[in-house]
Amino acid sequence: MEVYILILVALLFLSGFFSSAETAFLSLERVQVAERLSAGVPGAGRVAALLETPRRLLSAILLGNNLVNTGAAAVGTAIATDLVAGGPGVLAATLVVTVLLVIFGEVAPKTTALHHNFAVARIYALPLQLWARATAPAVAVLDALSRLLLSVIGEQSKSRSALSLGELRTAIRLGAETGTIERDESAMLLGALALPTQQVRRVMTPRVSIVAVEADAPLAEVATTLAESGFLRLLVQEGTLDEIVGFVHVSDVNAAQARGGDGPGRARDLMREVAFESERAPVTRVLESMQQSGSHLAVLVDEFGATSGIVTLEDILEEVVGEIRSESGPQRSDVAVRVGGRLYVEGQRPLGDLGQELDADLSHGEAESVGGLVLAHLRHIPSRGEWVSHGGYRFTVMAADGRRVRLVAVEPEVGPEDETPAAEDGDAAAPERDD
Repeated sequence: MEVYILILVALLFLSGFFSSAETAFLSLERVQVAERLSAGVPGAGRVAALLETPRRLLSAILLGNNLVNTGAAAVGTAIATDLVAGGPGVLAATLVVTVLLVIFGEVAPKTTALHHNFAVARIYALPLQLWARATAPAVAVLDALSRLLLSVIGEQSKSRSALSLGELRTAIRLGAETGTIERDESAMLLGALALPTQQVRRVMTPRVSIVAVEADAPLAEVATTLAESGFLRLLVQEGTLDEIVGFVHVSDVNAAQARGGDGPGRARDLMREVAFESERAPVTRVLESMQQSGSHLAVLVDEFGATSGIVTLEDILEEVVGEIRSESGPQRSDVAVRVGGRLYVEGQRPLGDLGQELDADLSHGEAESVGGLVLAHLRHIPSRGEWVSHGGYRFTVMAADGRRVRLVAVEPEVGPEDETPAAEDGDAAAPERDD
Protein backbone atom coordinates (compact mmCIF):
# COMPACT_ATOMS: atom_id res chain seq x y z
CA MET A 1 0.00 0.00 0.00
CA GLU A 2 2.77 2.43 0.92
CA VAL A 3 4.46 1.75 -2.42
CA TYR A 4 1.24 2.60 -4.31
CA ILE A 5 0.90 5.86 -2.38
CA LEU A 6 4.51 6.83 -3.17
CA ILE A 7 3.93 6.02 -6.83
CA LEU A 8 0.75 8.14 -6.84
CA VAL A 9 2.62 11.09 -5.31
CA ALA A 10 5.39 10.73 -7.89
CA LEU A 11 2.86 10.61 -10.72
CA LEU A 12 1.09 13.71 -9.40
CA PHE A 13 4.46 15.48 -9.29
CA LEU A 14 5.18 14.46 -12.90
CA SER A 15 1.70 15.60 -13.95
CA GLY A 16 2.42 19.01 -12.46
CA PHE A 17 5.79 19.04 -14.19
CA PHE A 18 4.35 18.43 -17.66
CA SER A 19 1.39 20.77 -17.12
CA SER A 20 3.57 23.64 -15.93
CA ALA A 21 6.04 22.98 -18.76
CA GLU A 22 3.24 23.26 -21.32
CA THR A 23 2.06 26.60 -19.91
CA ALA A 24 5.55 28.02 -19.44
CA PHE A 25 6.80 27.29 -22.96
CA LEU A 26 3.58 28.19 -24.77
CA SER A 27 3.30 31.55 -22.98
CA LEU A 28 6.86 32.61 -23.80
CA GLU A 29 7.27 35.38 -26.38
CA ARG A 30 10.10 35.24 -28.92
CA VAL A 31 11.24 38.70 -27.92
CA GLN A 32 11.39 37.61 -24.29
CA VAL A 33 13.65 34.67 -25.15
CA ALA A 34 15.80 36.78 -27.50
CA GLU A 35 16.41 39.33 -24.74
CA ARG A 36 17.59 36.60 -22.35
CA LEU A 37 19.82 35.15 -25.06
CA SER A 38 21.47 38.49 -25.78
CA ALA A 39 21.96 39.06 -22.04
CA GLY A 40 23.68 35.67 -21.70
CA VAL A 41 21.21 34.26 -19.15
CA PRO A 42 22.11 30.62 -18.32
CA GLY A 43 19.69 28.12 -19.84
CA ALA A 44 18.30 30.57 -22.41
CA GLY A 45 19.99 28.65 -25.23
CA ARG A 46 18.24 25.40 -24.29
CA VAL A 47 14.89 27.19 -24.08
CA ALA A 48 15.40 28.72 -27.53
CA ALA A 49 16.42 25.34 -28.98
CA LEU A 50 13.24 23.68 -27.71
CA LEU A 51 11.08 26.49 -29.11
CA GLU A 52 12.57 26.02 -32.58
CA THR A 53 10.34 22.91 -32.97
CA PRO A 54 7.19 23.86 -31.02
CA ARG A 55 5.03 21.08 -32.51
CA ARG A 56 7.42 18.33 -31.42
CA LEU A 57 7.88 19.96 -28.01
CA LEU A 58 4.13 20.10 -27.44
CA SER A 59 3.69 16.49 -28.59
CA ALA A 60 6.38 15.31 -26.17
CA ILE A 61 4.84 17.23 -23.26
CA LEU A 62 1.31 15.99 -23.98
CA LEU A 63 2.53 12.42 -24.37
CA GLY A 64 4.19 12.55 -20.96
CA ASN A 65 1.22 14.27 -19.33
CA ASN A 66 -1.27 11.71 -20.63
CA LEU A 67 0.92 8.80 -19.56
CA VAL A 68 1.31 10.02 -15.98
CA ASN A 69 -2.37 11.00 -15.67
CA THR A 70 -3.45 7.56 -16.86
CA GLY A 71 -0.97 5.95 -14.47
CA ALA A 72 -2.22 8.10 -11.58
CA ALA A 73 -5.80 7.05 -12.27
CA ALA A 74 -4.80 3.38 -12.38
CA VAL A 75 -2.79 3.56 -9.15
CA GLY A 76 -5.54 5.48 -7.38
CA THR A 77 -8.05 2.83 -8.41
CA ALA A 78 -5.74 0.07 -7.11
CA ILE A 79 -5.40 1.84 -3.77
CA ALA A 80 -9.17 2.28 -3.46
CA THR A 81 -9.97 -1.33 -4.27
CA ASP A 82 -7.53 -2.46 -1.60
CA LEU A 83 -9.16 -0.22 0.97
CA VAL A 84 -12.81 -0.58 -0.01
CA ALA A 85 -14.12 -3.50 -2.02
CA GLY A 86 -16.83 -3.13 -4.65
CA GLY A 87 -18.13 -0.42 -6.92
CA PRO A 88 -18.27 2.40 -4.35
CA GLY A 89 -14.52 2.08 -3.78
CA VAL A 90 -13.73 2.49 -7.46
CA LEU A 91 -16.04 5.50 -7.70
CA ALA A 92 -14.47 7.09 -4.64
CA ALA A 93 -10.97 6.46 -6.01
CA THR A 94 -11.90 8.08 -9.30
CA LEU A 95 -13.24 11.19 -7.57
CA VAL A 96 -10.25 11.53 -5.25
CA VAL A 97 -7.68 11.04 -8.00
CA THR A 98 -9.54 13.51 -10.25
CA VAL A 99 -9.53 16.19 -7.56
CA LEU A 100 -5.84 15.61 -6.84
CA LEU A 101 -4.95 15.77 -10.54
CA VAL A 102 -6.93 18.96 -11.10
CA ILE A 103 -5.42 20.77 -8.10
CA PHE A 104 -1.85 19.47 -8.01
CA GLY A 105 -1.45 18.39 -11.60
CA GLU A 106 -3.15 21.25 -13.44
CA VAL A 107 -4.32 24.40 -11.65
CA ALA A 108 -1.49 25.03 -9.18
CA PRO A 109 1.45 24.26 -11.51
CA LYS A 110 -0.05 26.07 -14.50
CA THR A 111 -0.79 29.20 -12.45
CA THR A 112 2.77 29.25 -11.13
CA ALA A 113 4.23 28.70 -14.60
CA LEU A 114 2.12 31.47 -16.10
CA HIS A 115 3.52 34.05 -13.68
CA HIS A 116 7.12 32.81 -13.90
CA ASN A 117 7.21 31.38 -17.41
CA PHE A 118 10.86 31.96 -18.30
CA ALA A 119 12.18 30.88 -14.89
CA VAL A 120 10.16 27.65 -15.11
CA ALA A 121 11.15 27.05 -18.75
CA ARG A 122 14.83 27.55 -17.93
CA ILE A 123 14.69 24.98 -15.10
CA TYR A 124 12.71 22.48 -17.18
CA ALA A 125 14.73 22.86 -20.39
CA LEU A 126 17.31 20.12 -19.73
CA PRO A 127 14.90 17.41 -18.47
CA LEU A 128 12.54 18.20 -21.34
CA GLN A 129 15.37 17.84 -23.86
CA LEU A 130 16.18 14.42 -22.40
CA TRP A 131 12.50 13.42 -22.45
CA ALA A 132 12.06 14.61 -26.04
CA ARG A 133 15.05 12.54 -27.17
CA ALA A 134 13.83 9.46 -25.32
CA THR A 135 10.35 9.68 -26.83
CA ALA A 136 11.43 10.90 -30.28
CA PRO A 137 10.17 7.79 -32.16
CA ALA A 138 6.76 7.91 -30.50
CA VAL A 139 6.52 11.68 -30.98
CA ALA A 140 7.38 11.30 -34.67
CA VAL A 141 4.59 8.75 -35.14
CA LEU A 142 2.07 10.95 -33.30
CA ASP A 143 3.13 13.99 -35.33
CA ALA A 144 2.71 12.10 -38.61
CA LEU A 145 -0.74 10.82 -37.59
CA SER A 146 -1.87 14.31 -36.57
CA ARG A 147 -0.70 15.76 -39.90
CA LEU A 148 -2.55 13.01 -41.77
CA LEU A 149 -5.74 13.65 -39.81
CA LEU A 150 -5.54 17.38 -40.44
CA SER A 151 -5.06 16.84 -44.16
CA VAL A 152 -8.07 14.51 -44.29
CA ILE A 153 -10.41 17.00 -42.62
CA GLY A 154 -9.03 19.84 -44.76
CA GLU A 155 -7.24 21.81 -42.06
CA GLN A 156 -3.81 22.36 -43.52
CA SER A 157 -1.19 23.55 -41.10
CA LYS A 158 -0.29 27.16 -41.70
CA SER A 159 2.73 28.95 -40.44
CA ARG A 160 1.70 31.78 -38.17
CA SER A 161 3.32 35.17 -38.31
CA ALA A 162 4.86 36.52 -35.14
CA LEU A 163 2.11 39.09 -34.60
CA SER A 164 -0.84 40.38 -36.57
CA LEU A 165 -1.31 44.14 -36.88
CA GLY A 166 -4.17 44.02 -34.40
CA GLU A 167 -2.09 42.09 -31.89
CA LEU A 168 0.81 44.47 -32.39
CA ARG A 169 -1.41 47.49 -31.72
CA THR A 170 -2.76 45.79 -28.60
CA ALA A 171 0.76 44.99 -27.42
CA ILE A 172 1.81 48.62 -27.90
CA ARG A 173 -1.21 49.92 -25.95
CA LEU A 174 -0.58 47.44 -23.15
CA GLY A 175 3.06 48.48 -23.09
CA ALA A 176 2.03 52.11 -22.68
CA GLU A 177 -0.45 51.27 -19.92
CA THR A 178 2.10 49.24 -17.96
CA GLY A 179 4.91 51.74 -18.46
CA THR A 180 7.07 49.43 -20.58
CA ILE A 181 6.74 51.88 -23.48
CA GLU A 182 6.61 55.65 -23.06
CA ARG A 183 3.35 57.34 -24.03
CA ASP A 184 4.94 59.40 -26.80
CA GLU A 185 6.72 56.31 -28.15
CA SER A 186 3.46 54.35 -28.26
CA ALA A 187 1.76 57.23 -30.08
CA MET A 188 4.54 57.24 -32.68
CA LEU A 189 4.32 53.47 -33.19
CA LEU A 190 0.53 53.52 -33.52
CA GLY A 191 0.78 56.43 -35.95
CA ALA A 192 3.25 54.52 -38.11
CA LEU A 193 1.02 51.43 -38.14
CA ALA A 194 -1.94 53.56 -39.29
CA LEU A 195 -0.16 54.97 -42.35
CA PRO A 196 -0.90 52.07 -44.77
CA THR A 197 -4.67 52.50 -44.31
CA GLN A 198 -4.77 56.30 -44.09
CA GLN A 199 -5.68 58.44 -47.10
CA VAL A 200 -3.25 61.26 -47.78
CA ARG A 201 -6.00 63.88 -47.97
CA ARG A 202 -6.28 63.62 -44.17
CA VAL A 203 -2.84 65.20 -43.77
CA MET A 204 -2.73 67.53 -46.79
CA THR A 205 -2.62 71.32 -46.87
CA PRO A 206 -5.91 72.29 -48.59
CA ARG A 207 -6.12 74.28 -51.82
CA VAL A 208 -7.24 77.47 -50.09
CA SER A 209 -3.95 77.60 -48.14
CA ILE A 210 -1.65 77.06 -51.13
CA VAL A 211 0.69 79.89 -52.16
CA ALA A 212 1.84 79.83 -55.79
CA VAL A 213 3.57 82.05 -58.35
CA GLU A 214 3.19 82.26 -62.10
CA ALA A 215 5.74 80.42 -64.19
CA ASP A 216 6.80 83.69 -65.84
CA ALA A 217 7.04 85.61 -62.57
CA PRO A 218 10.37 87.48 -62.28
CA LEU A 219 12.92 86.38 -59.73
CA ALA A 220 12.33 89.42 -57.51
CA GLU A 221 8.61 88.63 -57.27
CA VAL A 222 9.33 85.00 -56.41
CA ALA A 223 11.77 86.04 -53.68
CA THR A 224 9.31 88.55 -52.24
CA THR A 225 6.49 85.98 -52.19
CA LEU A 226 8.76 83.48 -50.45
CA ALA A 227 9.77 86.06 -47.88
CA GLU A 228 6.22 87.19 -47.12
CA SER A 229 4.83 83.65 -46.95
CA GLY A 230 7.66 82.19 -44.87
CA PHE A 231 7.51 78.91 -46.82
CA LEU A 232 10.52 77.02 -48.10
CA ARG A 233 8.75 76.05 -51.33
CA LEU A 234 6.27 77.71 -53.68
CA LEU A 235 4.21 76.01 -56.35
CA VAL A 236 4.62 77.27 -59.90
CA GLN A 237 1.43 77.54 -61.95
CA GLU A 238 0.41 78.50 -65.45
CA GLY A 239 -2.77 80.51 -65.01
CA THR A 240 -4.51 78.60 -62.20
CA LEU A 241 -3.75 76.15 -59.41
CA ASP A 242 -5.14 73.40 -61.63
CA GLU A 243 -2.16 73.88 -63.95
CA ILE A 244 0.77 73.23 -61.62
CA VAL A 245 4.04 72.76 -63.53
CA GLY A 246 6.54 72.52 -60.68
CA PHE A 247 7.80 74.26 -57.56
CA VAL A 248 10.66 76.54 -56.54
CA HIS A 249 12.79 76.16 -53.43
CA VAL A 250 14.16 79.03 -51.37
CA SER A 251 17.72 77.71 -51.70
CA ASP A 252 17.51 77.91 -55.50
CA VAL A 253 16.18 81.47 -55.33
CA ASN A 254 18.96 82.58 -52.99
CA ALA A 255 21.59 80.93 -55.20
CA ALA A 256 20.18 82.61 -58.31
CA GLN A 257 20.22 86.02 -56.63
CA ALA A 258 23.81 85.46 -55.54
CA ARG A 259 24.76 84.86 -59.19
CA GLY A 260 23.16 88.17 -60.16
CA GLY A 261 22.55 88.82 -63.84
CA ASP A 262 24.13 85.57 -64.94
CA GLY A 263 21.46 83.45 -63.27
CA PRO A 264 17.87 82.56 -64.21
CA GLY A 265 15.37 85.39 -64.26
CA ARG A 266 11.96 83.71 -63.96
CA ALA A 267 10.24 81.09 -61.83
CA ARG A 268 10.15 78.49 -64.63
CA ASP A 269 13.95 78.71 -64.89
CA LEU A 270 14.33 77.64 -61.25
CA MET A 271 11.46 75.24 -60.80
CA ARG A 272 11.84 71.59 -59.95
CA GLU A 273 9.59 68.71 -60.99
CA VAL A 274 6.70 67.93 -58.69
CA ALA A 275 4.95 64.60 -58.10
CA PHE A 276 1.18 64.22 -58.56
CA GLU A 277 -0.94 61.80 -56.55
CA SER A 278 -4.62 61.15 -55.95
CA GLU A 279 -5.99 62.69 -52.78
CA ARG A 280 -7.36 59.23 -51.92
CA ALA A 281 -4.00 57.48 -52.21
CA PRO A 282 -2.64 55.83 -49.05
CA VAL A 283 0.07 57.77 -47.27
CA THR A 284 2.59 54.96 -47.82
CA ARG A 285 2.21 55.22 -51.61
CA VAL A 286 2.87 58.96 -51.50
CA LEU A 287 5.98 58.28 -49.42
CA GLU A 288 7.20 55.83 -52.06
CA SER A 289 6.52 58.42 -54.77
CA MET A 290 8.53 61.03 -52.86
CA GLN A 291 11.38 58.56 -52.43
CA GLN A 292 11.47 57.76 -56.15
CA SER A 293 11.26 61.39 -57.28
CA GLY A 294 13.58 62.76 -54.61
CA SER A 295 11.03 65.49 -53.86
CA HIS A 296 9.59 66.25 -50.43
CA LEU A 297 6.40 67.71 -51.90
CA ALA A 298 3.49 66.19 -53.82
CA VAL A 299 0.46 67.84 -55.44
CA LEU A 300 -2.82 66.05 -54.74
CA VAL A 301 -5.65 65.99 -57.27
CA ASP A 302 -9.29 65.00 -57.00
CA GLU A 303 -11.26 62.66 -59.24
CA PHE A 304 -11.61 65.39 -61.88
CA GLY A 305 -7.90 66.21 -61.99
CA ALA A 306 -8.25 69.51 -60.14
CA THR A 307 -5.70 70.43 -57.49
CA SER A 308 -7.17 69.74 -54.05
CA GLY A 309 -4.08 70.30 -51.92
CA ILE A 310 -0.42 69.54 -51.34
CA VAL A 311 1.42 67.33 -48.88
CA THR A 312 5.01 67.53 -47.72
CA LEU A 313 7.22 64.98 -46.04
CA GLU A 314 6.89 67.07 -42.90
CA ASP A 315 3.09 66.67 -42.94
CA ILE A 316 3.44 62.89 -43.06
CA LEU A 317 6.08 62.81 -40.33
CA GLU A 318 3.77 64.82 -38.08
CA GLU A 319 1.24 61.98 -38.29
CA VAL A 320 3.88 59.72 -36.73
CA VAL A 321 5.88 61.90 -34.35
CA GLY A 322 3.38 64.69 -33.66
CA GLU A 323 3.72 68.37 -34.47
CA ILE A 324 7.18 69.42 -35.55
CA ARG A 325 8.67 72.65 -36.79
CA SER A 326 6.44 74.06 -39.49
CA GLU A 327 7.52 75.35 -42.88
CA SER A 328 5.97 78.70 -42.04
CA GLY A 329 5.41 80.92 -39.06
CA PRO A 330 7.75 81.99 -36.31
CA GLN A 331 9.01 78.47 -35.64
CA ARG A 332 10.98 78.62 -38.89
CA SER A 333 13.42 81.16 -37.50
CA ASP A 334 16.20 80.00 -39.81
CA VAL A 335 14.41 80.93 -43.05
CA ALA A 336 16.00 83.94 -44.77
CA VAL A 337 15.29 85.25 -48.27
CA ARG A 338 17.34 87.96 -49.95
CA VAL A 339 15.55 90.38 -52.27
CA GLY A 340 17.88 92.96 -53.73
CA GLY A 341 19.74 94.52 -50.82
CA ARG A 342 17.17 93.39 -48.26
CA LEU A 343 17.28 90.23 -46.18
CA TYR A 344 13.88 88.98 -45.01
CA VAL A 345 14.07 87.06 -41.73
CA GLU A 346 11.60 85.64 -39.22
CA GLY A 347 10.97 87.62 -36.06
CA GLN A 348 12.28 84.79 -33.91
CA ARG A 349 15.58 84.53 -35.77
CA PRO A 350 18.32 84.65 -33.08
CA LEU A 351 20.35 87.86 -33.23
CA GLY A 352 23.57 85.89 -32.90
CA ASP A 353 22.79 83.79 -35.99
CA LEU A 354 21.85 86.85 -38.02
CA GLY A 355 24.99 88.66 -36.86
CA GLN A 356 27.14 85.75 -38.06
CA GLU A 357 25.41 85.75 -41.44
CA LEU A 358 25.90 89.52 -41.84
CA ASP A 359 29.33 89.53 -40.19
CA ALA A 360 28.13 92.23 -37.79
CA ASP A 361 27.79 92.71 -34.05
CA LEU A 362 24.03 92.85 -33.45
CA SER A 363 24.06 91.96 -29.76
CA HIS A 364 21.58 93.76 -27.50
CA GLY A 365 21.24 93.61 -23.73
CA GLU A 366 17.43 93.26 -23.76
CA ALA A 367 16.84 91.08 -26.81
CA GLU A 368 17.91 87.70 -28.16
CA SER A 369 15.83 87.63 -31.36
CA VAL A 370 15.22 89.99 -34.26
CA GLY A 371 11.63 90.60 -33.18
CA GLY A 372 12.78 91.17 -29.61
CA LEU A 373 15.26 93.76 -30.87
CA VAL A 374 12.49 95.71 -32.60
CA LEU A 375 10.29 95.54 -29.49
CA ALA A 376 13.17 96.63 -27.27
CA HIS A 377 13.59 99.79 -29.37
CA LEU A 378 9.95 100.65 -29.98
CA ARG A 379 8.49 99.53 -26.62
CA HIS A 380 5.21 98.49 -28.30
CA ILE A 381 3.88 95.93 -30.77
CA PRO A 382 4.75 97.57 -34.10
CA SER A 383 2.73 97.91 -37.27
CA ARG A 384 3.92 97.15 -40.78
CA GLY A 385 6.45 99.71 -41.96
CA GLU A 386 7.86 100.76 -38.59
CA TRP A 387 11.62 100.47 -38.41
CA VAL A 388 14.55 100.68 -36.04
CA SER A 389 18.24 101.25 -36.58
CA HIS A 390 20.78 99.03 -34.85
CA GLY A 391 24.36 97.95 -35.47
CA GLY A 392 24.56 99.72 -38.82
CA TYR A 393 21.41 98.07 -40.18
CA ARG A 394 17.80 99.12 -40.56
CA PHE A 395 15.17 96.61 -39.35
CA THR A 396 11.79 97.23 -41.02
CA VAL A 397 8.70 95.39 -39.81
CA MET A 398 7.00 93.61 -42.71
CA ALA A 399 4.45 91.55 -40.75
CA ALA A 400 3.26 91.54 -37.14
CA ASP A 401 0.21 90.45 -35.20
CA GLY A 402 -1.14 91.43 -31.82
CA ARG A 403 1.51 89.46 -29.93
CA ARG A 404 4.76 89.36 -31.89
CA VAL A 405 6.81 90.52 -34.84
CA ARG A 406 6.61 87.87 -37.55
CA LEU A 407 8.73 89.13 -40.47
CA VAL A 408 11.48 91.75 -40.64
CA ALA A 409 13.42 93.19 -43.59
CA VAL A 410 17.07 93.87 -42.75
CA GLU A 411 19.21 96.20 -44.89
CA PRO A 412 22.37 98.28 -44.40
CA GLU A 413 21.92 101.90 -43.45
CA VAL A 414 22.81 104.13 -46.37
CA GLY A 415 23.21 107.53 -44.76
CA PRO A 416 22.74 109.75 -41.74
CA GLU A 417 19.13 110.38 -42.66
CA ASP A 418 18.32 106.93 -41.31
CA GLU A 419 19.47 107.86 -37.81
CA THR A 420 17.28 109.29 -35.08
CA PRO A 421 19.56 110.50 -32.26
CA ALA A 422 16.70 110.75 -29.79
CA ALA A 423 16.87 107.01 -29.01
CA GLU A 424 19.58 105.96 -26.56
CA ASP A 425 19.80 102.22 -27.19
CA GLY A 426 18.95 102.33 -30.87
CA ASP A 427 17.04 104.39 -33.36
CA ALA A 428 13.41 104.04 -34.34
CA ALA A 429 11.02 105.61 -36.78
CA ALA A 430 7.31 105.79 -37.38
CA PRO A 431 5.66 103.76 -40.15
CA GLU A 432 6.79 104.58 -43.66
CA ARG A 433 4.22 106.34 -45.81
CA ASP A 434 3.37 105.07 -49.26
CA ASP A 435 3.04 108.59 -50.57
